[in-house]
Amino acid sequence: MLLAMVVVPTGTWAQARSMEDARFTGPLLTSSANAQAPGAFFMQPYLIHTRTSGSYDGKGDRHRLEERGRDTKLSVLMGYGISKRLTGELSVNGGRSSSGRQHGDGLRFGDSSVRLKYVLRPGDALTSRMTVSAMLNQSLATGSHDRLGDNVLNGRGNGSYRTGLSLLGQQVLWMPNGRPLRWRWQANWSPSPGDVRVRGSSVYGTGAGFDGHASPGVNSSALLAMEYSINRNWVVAMDLRGSHKGRTTLEGNDMNRDGYSQWTQRVGRSSRSFSIAPAVEYIINDNVGVLAGVQASLPGGRNSASFVSPQVSMTLSF
Repeated sequence: MLLAMVVVPTGTWAQARSMEDARFTGPLLTSSANAQAPGAFFMQPYLIHTRTSGSYDGKGDRHRLEERGRDTKLSVLMGYGISKRLTGELSVNGGRSSSGRQHGDGLRFGDSSVRLKYVLRPGDALTSRMTVSAMLNQSLATGSHDRLGDNVLNGRGNGSYRTGLSLLGQQVLWMPNGRPLRWRWQANWSPSPGDVRVRGSSVYGTGAGFDGHASPGVNSSALLAMEYSINRNWVVAMDLRGSHKGRTTLEGNDMNRDGYSQWTQRVGRSSRSFSIAPAVEYIINDNVGVLAGVQASLPGGRNSASFVSPQVSMTLSF
């Protein structure tokens, strides 16, 4: 009798549920665990403007920057369904940075990345079965990182070819009013990419006479996102992210004040950061949606920046 009471209502609820009246674009930060349909293509251009106003030291205390930093970036994520479970993605970006009255020399390309995502367990929105996927990410050093001359703001990359692994999940939960709440989680881990050649002034803080290499550390991050469908066109979303960056070691020959070359070594500190990103989604039709939100750092992240980053995105599916 107890089994019948549990099973029968579940079947009734599943039949009453429908995703036809609910559409999502996806939140700002957390990747989708779903696979793209075979042969289908999507594109998500992001316009991001970041204002950096402070930094946190090794004790977690915040310090206000004398010259605030600003960065405007256009990032484009493209994806293609290779098979029923496999999706390929390419991310490219470019932008311009400024600090105080100094700014970069025009639009500069940043680092790119190629991703392969495979669905380990397909999900079902009507029965709230979770989708679980694995993703392989390979960054490409397409942005400048060294030999920047007199303007280090022209550097938009880090010079590394970093490989990362991610585990992703996605599930639809049904609220008492019949509306769906979609939530996602993502765990990322990336080992040290090895040595990066550094010459002259660079994003690593080296001067014009430096010749050596940088060794970035291990990176990891975790993300949680929620999207609540108000109606067919409107969705409210929220991302939470925590990340940890390993210390970077810098070694090489550097010119001292007397013009002589000397061996130098710098060992940076690891850093951790936390951020929150609320957003609103407006879905125009089944193929086009617009997302507007803001990402802000949370107090307590050590050796990291304090920033506010308004973002606008459009999702196009073909």
